[in-house]
Amino acid sequence: MNFDSASLKNLLSIYSPEEIAKYIRLSLADEYNQNDESESVANQRRLLNEFIDRNGNVGEKCKEFIDDGCSGTNFERPGWQDLMSEAESGKIKVIITKNLSRLGRSNFECGYFIDYYFPTNNIRYIAVQEQIDTANQENSNNEYAALNNFINEKYSRDLSKNIKKVYKIKQYAGEYMGGHPIFGYAKDPNDKHKLIIDEEAAKIVRRIFSLYLEHRSQNKIRTIFSNEKIPIPEVYKGSRRGLKAKQPYEWNYRTIRDILRNEMYIGNMVQNVFSKKSFREKKMTKNKKEDWIIVEGTHEPIIDKETFYQVQELLDANYRQPVKPYPHEFAGLLYCHECGHKIGIGNVKRDRDESKQYFYTYCNYYRKNSAYNKCSPHSLNYNNLEAQLLDIIDDLCKKFIKQLDYDTLVNERKQGLNTYSDTLIKKINKLHIDVKEIDLKIEKIYMDRLDDIISADTYKKMSEKLESKKAELISETNELQKSYDDYMEDNSVEKVLETTKIVKEYMKARKNEKRDLLLKIVDRVEIYQDKTIDVHFKLKPLGITM
Repeated sequence: MNFDSASLKNLLSIYSPEEIAKYIRLSLADEYNQNDESESVANQRRLLNEFIDRNGNVGEKCKEFIDDGCSGTNFERPGWQDLMSEAESGKIKVIITKNLSRLGRSNFECGYFIDYYFPTNNIRYIAVQEQIDTANQENSNNEYAALNNFINEKYSRDLSKNIKKVYKIKQYAGEYMGGHPIFGYAKDPNDKHKLIIDEEAAKIVRRIFSLYLEHRSQNKIRTIFSNEKIPIPEVYKGSRRGLKAKQPYEWNYRTIRDILRNEMYIGNMVQNVFSKKSFREKKMTKNKKEDWIIVEGTHEPIIDKETFYQVQELLDANYRQPVKPYPHEFAGLLYCHECGHKIGIGNVKRDRDESKQYFYTYCNYYRKNSAYNKCSPHSLNYNNLEAQLLDIIDDLCKKFIKQLDYDTLVNERKQGLNTYSDTLIKKINKLHIDVKEIDLKIEKIYMDRLDDIISADTYKKMSEKLESKKAELISETNELQKSYDDYMEDNSVEKVLETTKIVKEYMKARKNEKRDLLLKIVDRVEIYQDKTIDVHFKLKPLGITM
């Protein structure tokens, strides 16, 4: 098929300009490949406008959606999302790209849009260079879309590998390959791969090292900087996080520790600290230290080596090795009533009898933000608190068992109270299996379509039928699940039986075996500023006993 043939000259004349969308995408990978300037935004716009003008409409008047600097390996792009929003509202009838690679470089997702999404939503997709037109069933070029998508994805994979190789070579050569440099440095305006000292920020870095040698405390540095209203690095750099910072002078331990530990400050280039697992991934994961690329003496140091290594020795010496944990029965269950944050359990305090260990509670939020008068300490003797809570729970358990007419409940159970819930569970499990089987069938016919075993029309009909059946099964599953949840919520006998079992296990258990059972019984314990406490139970019948 030729778009310029006489019979197709007016293929776009039946649409209004508002119904035609030009989609333009330029990725960082395209910018990296400087040999091909044809992918520029301006060039794509010109080509699309010329195509629309030749085929019976006005390119300049058509809607335009642009993603500049966005990877084609995923579809989480702002321009594309805006386009999809209008398409789903029925405003867009035609989507045109320069070629298939502008649509994307993910074989699976491009195939999904071309073979399923566009036809289902009555959207005509045109790729100018490959002369693909989803509205024309006789267009033989459509059959090669799957092959082109595969090639486009392979291109992305190969390009990603090549870029990584180039980056590694440059990193081993000591060239800076990152974005914004660490606090204290800036990129050399004459060479973006070299670092120069940012003197204003460097003064703060030098002071951090000096204060640590003087006080040997990261908390002391944090307090001094916060009181002096020295902006945190994110604010200084003008980063997005810094611009949105609610506490621009609230330094934290990690920032100070990372600065004290970073050997970039002695002139060594440290790179490849983080990497992506896949060319599709956005998330960066930290590499093992032995995989870091460190090149010595690549830039001017801010801290001399003697000072830096003296600080490292002090940091290592001041590092608190974890001690054998004391069996805190209620650790993780304590919360501050006023601010809602967790209540921690503090360091050991001893009296003259060293065999006795004493602990205290504290509000985590207050501890981290005491300089800003947020919340209050909520300090209690944990040993006394734990004993008090265990007494409360023991008394409730005894009272619950005493009031319980257990024999009657067991007899009712034997009469078949569980039959209905068991039947529902079996039906729900069967429906889950049926849905998984349909997913496998959908995947199989998709692969058959890619291998040209079935036609696009057959694939569309089969997939629509399977998707419809899947939707029915999911709807039925949700209805049964709601019925089951409602039944279990209303069936007080079931709840009491469950509570009875756990309570009896708890009463039989020894003191050092009760932690797991407590987690089944207690939801949370709230500590008030006036040191009163509230206990919230997971087992509702036990709470009613109160």
